[in-house]
Amino acid sequence: MKVARQNIKRTRVLLAMDWLDYEIILGIAQYAREAGWIVNDLIVHSGSPPAKWTGDGAIAMLNHPTGKLIPFVLSLSCPVVDLANEVDVVKVPRVTLDDYGIGATGAEHLLSCGMNDFAFLNHWDTRLELDRMRGFRETVEKAGRTFHLIRSFDLNVASVDAEELSAWIGSRLLELPRPLGVMAQHDRESLMVIDGCESANLAVPEDVAVVGSNNDLLLCELGPVHLSSVDVRRRDQGYRAAQLLNTLIKGGKAPVEPIRIPAGPVTVRQSSEVLAVPDADLSRALQYIADHYRQPLRVEDIVEHAGTSRRKLYQLFERHLGRPIHSEILRRRLDHARRLLLSTNDKLYSIARACGFLDDQQLNRAFTREMGFSPSRYRQQQSGSGEKAGPRNAVQE
Repeated sequence: MKVARQNIKRTRVLLAMDWLDYEIILGIAQYAREAGWIVNDLIVHSGSPPAKWTGDGAIAMLNHPTGKLIPFVLSLSCPVVDLANEVDVVKVPRVTLDDYGIGATGAEHLLSCGMNDFAFLNHWDTRLELDRMRGFRETVEKAGRTFHLIRSFDLNVASVDAEELSAWIGSRLLELPRPLGVMAQHDRESLMVIDGCESANLAVPEDVAVVGSNNDLLLCELGPVHLSSVDVRRRDQGYRAAQLLNTLIKGGKAPVEPIRIPAGPVTVRQSSEVLAVPDADLSRALQYIADHYRQPLRVEDIVEHAGTSRRKLYQLFERHLGRPIHSEILRRRLDHARRLLLSTNDKLYSIARACGFLDDQQLNRAFTREMGFSPSRYRQQQSGSGEKAGPRNAVQE
């Protein structure tokens, strides 16, 4: 007996994006598999919208106020979720990154290196870039340090090639105090800073420490110096946008405010692996902590390696870093724990041992005291709720 095939209508979703962002696409794809969607990504590859779209919903990324996707998105009668915050004329729910928090995270990391002067490369003047720069600047100035602006946006009006741009950035860097910590709005622009250092014969990270954002592996490992970068959690953004779109398709209410995905930690690579402290004893102590924090570590071992007295070393930590030796060890261990909580499914006991804690209970007590909630709660919040999850800082790759 032949059984009739049941036709189940599947949700069809269009990706109306200016360009392909593989991390965001992976987040959308994960949700699409769970929900059984059919996803049309032709626009991402062709750049041209279809004559009309009769599907159930669309996920847009509208980065250009004059882009050709804007009239198309405005013509849609289905629910739309936008991943950017650049086009005010399109009034749709948004799931965006926490750009202010991304800038603050980059500043916090560079501040932990012990520098006094910091700069931001202002290259595009988009809302995203200005928000990241504001977070960077306000965090630097709140810490009582000096902020400098490198504004290449005006230079973009002229026709300059990559070599001329590198030389121009290098000349600006030579005018600023060193050691200097520099951030740009994206890994691509941060590589411009590294190129500028090359053209000006400045050492990275000793003269200029550089941090980017997006943590794009292809870009971060492309340059002559591997780039430290803020993990902005683009995959989580894609997943959360798809989740919201599904709610809207089913008749749910749109949020009043944009949903913002909180910034993850900095993945530390060669471009900022520096501790800019003027004292050789302190520098040796910090390097020893960086090399051994995953192991059982005693202050006596650090003092012996630094070649100074315990009392003097405590004074050096307070004078130059504003924190005691134990706090520096704990900072390193918790930074590493945050990375493992986000990037692995390891049990807390395994994470604790990998970070230098005796057991999961010691990790839980230290994490809760410093962060305000448990490691399990941190992992849960960061994995898709979109809520802020406490202080941000750097982690070693």
